[in-house]
Amino acid sequence: MKGILLLLSFSLLLAKACDTGDDFILGESFTMEPGQELKNNTADITVKWVEVAEDSRCPKDTNCVWEGQAQISLLVNGDPMTLILRDGKPEEASMNRGGYVFEAVQLDPYPDGTVIDPTQYRLQLLVSSL
Repeated sequence: MKGILLLLSFSLLLAKACDTGDDFILGESFTMEPGQELKNNTADITVKWVEVAEDSRCPKDTNCVWEGQAQISLLVNGDPMTLILRDGKPEEASMNRGGYVFEAVQLDPYPDGTVIDPTQYRLQLLVSSL
């Protein structure tokens, strides 16, 4: 019984020591809400989602001359960054900065012709090292 308690205590200490306090993991996509700030202590990166500065994406079930775009404003370690999502052009949605790539994977909800409440947006972001 003492052995089990000792093993459990050691496991908890080891888990605590390995906890980096990171809000997101490099190389794994994560979801953000407008105004939210997340950090990765290991890489010393803080990302804050400021706003959707533009959302002119072509609404569902409509025909558009241009597919439109969503322009997402972020602060990365306090410096402004703008990512642009365009259908068919994923390179527009990523940016290199400080040895890391920031990629806007998806922005929800997708327009359906009604006005989107800015607080309802969700951004799927991927930060990875070069």
